[in-house]
Amino acid sequence: MNDQTWWFVVRSTGLVAYVLLGVAVIGGLLLSTRLLGRRPPPDWTLDWHRFVGALAVVFTVVHLLALLADSYIEFGLEDLLVPFVSEWRPVAVGLGVLAFYLVVAVEATSLLRRRLPATLWRRIHYLSVPAFALATVHLLLAGEDASDPGVLVVVGALTGAIALLLAFRLPQPMRSRGEADEGGPLLGRGLADADAGPDDRRPASRRADPA
Repeated sequence: MNDQTWWFVVRSTGLVAYVLLGVAVIGGLLLSTRLLGRRPPPDWTLDWHRFVGALAVVFTVVHLLALLADSYIEFGLEDLLVPFVSEWRPVAVGLGVLAFYLVVAVEATSLLRRRLPATLWRRIHYLSVPAFALATVHLLLAGEDASDPGVLVVVGALTGAIALLLAFRLPQPMRSRGEADEGGPLLGRGLADADAGPDDRRPASRRADPA
């Protein structure tokens, strides 16, 4: 492939990864707010949420590999893995690197859900929202398509939807002191529950005894 082809791959995979990340965050917030009720079934929505989040990681990795292959700017591995060391738009690239690490942390701990303390896992899962915020700034500062009206509409729609869902979720009081101690405010519990399996959400007394 020629240099122009790699540049198109860089741009397209970056945009797709950004949209997938935004949709995954929206899915988690919809689960937490229960605005959709029982349709579609929560378990289906949960699987969809997990699948979209994993796809966001895959497309981000392809985005990074394409940047390494593209010879127009000549990114090195250090530029893409160490924040703010890139000579080309260091702030924009650095924010993208940080967003990538946050997304990887959320996805990795989701895979290790049953092996981590619940409180630690939930707090890491909260990072999906700042990861989207960092990715948004990265796109607007580094993306060649940032001035495209269509891209701006997508950015505005995803950001607006997430902001509205957060505004709906944050004012809600905590259900109980026990839930506050375990998972923090409802926003945090909701984002965490969005990635918990059906067995994780049942009372401990009703879960099957593994023995």
